[in-house]
Amino acid sequence: MRFAALSWVGCWAGLLAACGAPTTDAPDARRPIDARRPIDAPDRELTGPFRTCRGRAFAPAPDQEWRHTTATPITTAAGAANHSSQDQIDPTGTTMTLPGKFTYGIISKDLEDELVRVSIDDCNGWVVLGDVLTSSDGRISVPVPASILTSPGVHEVRFQVLGDGSSTTSYAWALPRGTRIALTDIDGTMTMSDSQLFQQILDGSHVPVAYPGAIELTTAHAGRGHVVLFMTGRPYYLTQKSRDWLRDLSFAPGPLHGTDSNSEAVPSESGVGAFKRDYIRSLLDAGYLIDVAYGNAATDVYAYLAAGLPADDVWIIGDHGGEQGTHAVTGSWTARVTEVQAMPMVVQPFAW
Repeated sequence: MRFAALSWVGCWAGLLAACGAPTTDAPDARRPIDARRPIDAPDRELTGPFRTCRGRAFAPAPDQEWRHTTATPITTAAGAANHSSQDQIDPTGTTMTLPGKFTYGIISKDLEDELVRVSIDDCNGWVVLGDVLTSSDGRISVPVPASILTSPGVHEVRFQVLGDGSSTTSYAWALPRGTRIALTDIDGTMTMSDSQLFQQILDGSHVPVAYPGAIELTTAHAGRGHVVLFMTGRPYYLTQKSRDWLRDLSFAPGPLHGTDSNSEAVPSESGVGAFKRDYIRSLLDAGYLIDVAYGNAATDVYAYLAAGLPADDVWIIGDHGGEQGTHAVTGSWTARVTEVQAMPMVVQPFAW
């Protein structure tokens, strides 16, 4: 079992200064200079209409008895369910693997060796993918058949702990190679400061304040046909809070990707910088095109450039704006919104 949340806060607080202290590590020479390299793949608009399979009424399964009737109630007594799952992005027509993490309380106590039912909306109704046992780390993974992901679209996924009915939601994005992405960090980029993350950890009712123009920036990109991808160093136990915040403030819909471990969330180049760099590389290797990336920290500059994104496609708000040839932004995204709104369409936008 791991008691993640409290130790992670201490780690973050002790290393926060590292965000502003880049090292001299050079980008991997194997990466392309231009991350928007041509690929052998059709544009999304040529592969059929985008399907949005979400919001369907969901009937949960009846609660079942815990497999471990003595040990598991001790776990659940740690506090409210705090489950999470990453949104996944994979090319259409391929098998996708959905992850899940199941914990309880602010100490993030892992649910071990208990059943979780995973269901997906296949656009005709809910399909049960299986009942899966959690590991000693409270994790599961379950494949989605390629037959469900043959067309471009987004599919709602539900994870239900069968012992108590607690659940979490994520989204499976089937996106053709060649899909155009606008990528953004959240804390200090969409929110007005990194410190609001601490407030949200310590006070679950805190609502982070968005930068002026931040919401409109994402909707402007969506209006041009970009898929807006929110990539954040927030730890997994803030996934649902992050998802709720983006929805409640009416940010553009898009995949949400956060860290899966404490080490990935550490604000250093070897921590969150490497996490973001490697995730961007995986998207590029899958054939996706990242047209623009937004951030605020030195670790964002490092991650974006080390992954192969051109500096001219990177916009940094705050003290690190302009570093290594990136665009500098101060105080607001409003001027950038006007620029994006004047851009030509990349593809027909999808309806959420």
